[in-house]
Amino acid sequence: MKRNRLIPLSLVVSALASGTALADEHSQSKIDSLESRLNSLQKQVDGNNLDSLSKLHIAGYSNVDGIAGSDNQEDGFTAVKFSPIFHFQFSDRVLFEGELEFEASENGETAVALEYATIDLVLNDYMALVAGQFLSPIGQFRQNAHPGWINKLPTAPVGFGHGGAAPLSDLGLQLRGGIPLSGSMRANYATYVSNGPTLVVDGHEMEMATEATTSNTDGNMVYGGRFGFLPIPAIELGVSGAVGKAGVGGNHLDVSELTPGEPDRDYTVIGADAIYNWSTLQLRGEVVQQSVASDSGSTVEGGAAAGDLDFTTWYVQAAYRLPETKWEGVVRYGDLDTPNEDANRSQWSAGINYLFANNVIVKAAYTVDNFDASGIDDDNRVNVQLAYGF
Repeated sequence: MKRNRLIPLSLVVSALASGTALADEHSQSKIDSLESRLNSLQKQVDGNNLDSLSKLHIAGYSNVDGIAGSDNQEDGFTAVKFSPIFHFQFSDRVLFEGELEFEASENGETAVALEYATIDLVLNDYMALVAGQFLSPIGQFRQNAHPGWINKLPTAPVGFGHGGAAPLSDLGLQLRGGIPLSGSMRANYATYVSNGPTLVVDGHEMEMATEATTSNTDGNMVYGGRFGFLPIPAIELGVSGAVGKAGVGGNHLDVSELTPGEPDRDYTVIGADAIYNWSTLQLRGEVVQQSVASDSGSTVEGGAAAGDLDFTTWYVQAAYRLPETKWEGVVRYGDLDTPNEDANRSQWSAGINYLFANNVIVKAAYTVDNFDASGIDDDNRVNVQLAYGF
């Protein structure tokens, strides 16, 4: 009787073993199928134009500006800008980044400019070599805060835009990075060599052409950089400087051409900046001065540029976002002092911002320009801007 009971039990065990074998065979078949599909996908990836170690990322920003109630300008919409930024990374060591600027001109055409384009080689955890056209590392505003969705006001600080006193961009080589210090202290640095600037003279009006160019007619270079120190994460203190030579040319010449026989001039830049962030309060300030040394042999425009020339600008700014709201208040005061009497002025702005999101902001500010020259009326106006960073 016991043997008869063992027969069906053995059959059950045999059946279970057979089922397990069939399950294992089925699982192996599924694994083989998945491996085949993965191999097929890998072949497709390897056949693409982009290497499997490469990554492409597109960012950028756009803004629309308007003005109302101005004493010296007509009311209306004054600017529309689209600035795509391209990042192309190969492995962890090579990065290309570039920004184009598309902007509507006064006559309805589209102006296109290259803001920057660099190939960055990551040398180690604390240093990168940057080659190409890059935003000037002098100070903070130009390299970190000029995009519309980051700048707290609809306008740039006086003197920090085109035709102002702060350098805009350079073409050359740059080493930059960050350094961990004791505890929470940090430091960052940038040092560079680039083509020299040009002092453009038109009668008694003078302007430093400090945008990157592929021409370096005088054959001289500029060497400079910035060092930033963060004693705590909420505070950054920075100092900047540069030395070199500046060529001199009349306004009837292109910046790539210099006045024949005009001697090159010693060129220096000094600057300092500070930022403090606490909760929703941000305080920042900055000063930059470009200087061109005198030369008694100057002949351009009848020797109008023979003496020492200084281009100085500074500003202080405070921004406070009301806690648990989307509203933010901003005030800023700045000053511009150059050899051009007609351009010199102080400026203060008071604005209110509404943040739909951290990268979508509408701004309205009341701005007053007080010109130094007695023959120029002060300008009071309302600037508005809608800015979107993506």
